[in-house]
Amino acid sequence: SESIVRLCSRATEIDPNYARAWALMAGAQGTLRFHHARENDGGLAAAERAIALDGNLAEAHAARARVLTRDAHPEEALREIETALRLDPESYEVNGAAAGLYYNLRRFGEAIRHYDKAATVMESDYTNAGMIISCYKAIGDTEGALRVASRSLERAEKIIAQDPDNGSAMSFVVGALATLGETERAK
Repeated sequence: SESIVRLCSRATEIDPNYARAWALMAGAQGTLRFHHARENDGGLAAAERAIALDGNLAEAHAARARVLTRDAHPEEALREIETALRLDPESYEVNGAAAGLYYNLRRFGEAIRHYDKAATVMESDYTNAGMIISCYKAIGDTEGALRVASRSLERAEKIIAQDPDNGSAMSFVVGALATLGETERAK
């Protein structure tokens, strides 16, 4: 994420009106703030800059929705995600942001739909595929959780084969194995 912020910062120095770079920077800043405890605004200013430059850029609205979700402003986040989904219902970023918002709102059926869409759009994505397990468990659908655990496991194991120190992928492997009842392997 730090390298993404650096690259996007350089891109926006070259072209301050490059909305996609601002939107991408917003997402990376959010990851750094919320997953790595870096001091920043979570990408809010960059997302708002992207929207000001191109109000039809779905990923910019999705980035703003992520910040608003994480900062506990669900009504504003819902408005942003509705705009993003209207602009590009097929976008990986938009569906991932929608899923996270709906998950936080405990609207698990909608979260499942968007996590699944994001995981379908990007076949290497293990995170959204893995989050579906939690959604099915939350609604008490054990069969659904088992069904999606295999997909999550397969994807996360591919990442670990390339990067054995990837703690995030490892956590999804462990969660999928536990769901599948393979507790010894999970240990």
